[in-house]
Amino acid sequence: MALPIEMVHGTGLTTVEENNEWRFGEQTGGVVSVTIVPELFNVDDETLRNKYLTGVSPTATTIYIRSGIPLAKITSGTNKGAYGPYDPKATDGRQTAIAGLLESAVAVNVTYSGWQVDDTYVGLRYRGDIIKSKLPVVPAGEAKWGGCFYDVEDDAVTALSGSAGAAGSAGVGVKSITLTKNSSGAITGGTWVGTDNKSNTITIA
Repeated sequence: MALPIEMVHGTGLTTVEENNEWRFGEQTGGVVSVTIVPELFNVDDETLRNKYLTGVSPTATTIYIRSGIPLAKITSGTNKGAYGPYDPKATDGRQTAIAGLLESAVAVNVTYSGWQVDDTYVGLRYRGDIIKSKLPVVPAGEAKWGGCFYDVEDDAVTALSGSAGAAGSAGVGVKSITLTKNSSGAITGGTWVGTDNKSNTITIA
């Protein structure tokens, strides 16, 4: 279940993990500011929640949303226009495509009245070289990526963003070839007939 408010009853020492292994080298630029909905990271699935959050404990009063989480735009409902974690099972638009990655960890104050974030305006990385397998949440292979991202792993670079273009029309094959020779037996030209049944001239330079 999602983190219950009644678990927050004091201040204690907790382990906060900030893992930036998903970044492939130092990168400048490629970040825009967006608004997130913090509550969408407080999910019922405990395994998934632990991938989203760090610093969670019964006594923690501040927890953190991890950097590198794939974000998607909300296109319907009361939070339309804001961003939350990409979720192929969502129904508010976050299932459509990954818009980018959360650039930095976000501190969340856990109080008796709920989650409070000092500033929900955060950085979204929309381009860069990453190590996909090191992301806090690794999207499935069929996930659609926006922006401009490259997965750099095992000495191989794979483009994650963009989609395949429409298939082109079928080409013309060759059904038959007829060659013309001169009196000395040298080939001087000929014709070929394609699968479209059109005859074409073969010219020998």
